[in-house]
Amino acid sequence: MARKPAAVSFTDVAFRCSDYDTPLWARPNTEHGRWRSARTNPTQYLCLSSDGCWADLARGENLRADSEVTLIRMPLWVLRIDENQIADYSTFEKAEAAGFPPGALIDEDWQRCQAEGDRLRSRGFRGVLAPAAALPGETALTLFGGRRAIGWDDEPVLASAIPAKIVTIGAPPAELVKRVRFRGEEHSGYIAYALAGGQRERAQ
Repeated sequence: MARKPAAVSFTDVAFRCSDYDTPLWARPNTEHGRWRSARTNPTQYLCLSSDGCWADLARGENLRADSEVTLIRMPLWVLRIDENQIADYSTFEKAEAAGFPPGALIDEDWQRCQAEGDRLRSRGFRGVLAPAAALPGETALTLFGGRRAIGWDDEPVLASAIPAKIVTIGAPPAELVKRVRFRGEEHSGYIAYALAGGQRERAQ
């Protein structure tokens, strides 16, 4: 069982691709995700870079060619985040130090992360930072609990309110697909960590 990870604050912007009227969930998600099972807890999946969001979209849709991604017309949202009590698994080293299997962070089997998400929620954490599975070198931010989007220039009154706006409606940057880690492929960041002496559990 993992020990309690470091709790950090996060005050910065994050990104999400979403063609809904809002980029945030107030009700339980209808599909399984890395950090929660379907129809259990509302959970927000974000990335600290726009490239990370586009990579996750390309990976989820298995879009491997430039000619495929150039056809995308998807809203990219930016969100102004001000949160505390975020579990810091932002590197494989930090996960290992906390006793959580680093390979689980980018594994295609989400069961260990789903169980850890439940454990972190029960201990009062409001989210988790972790390596992005779709784009090595990027960081994902997952927020636990329902949230609602408010105007970009509005000041949040409730902890669940997050300023958000669409920054573009378009396609991933040219040649991004060459950097995407698709399902079944090794994660180059995890391989580098393992070669440097980290846990050598195979994760795909």
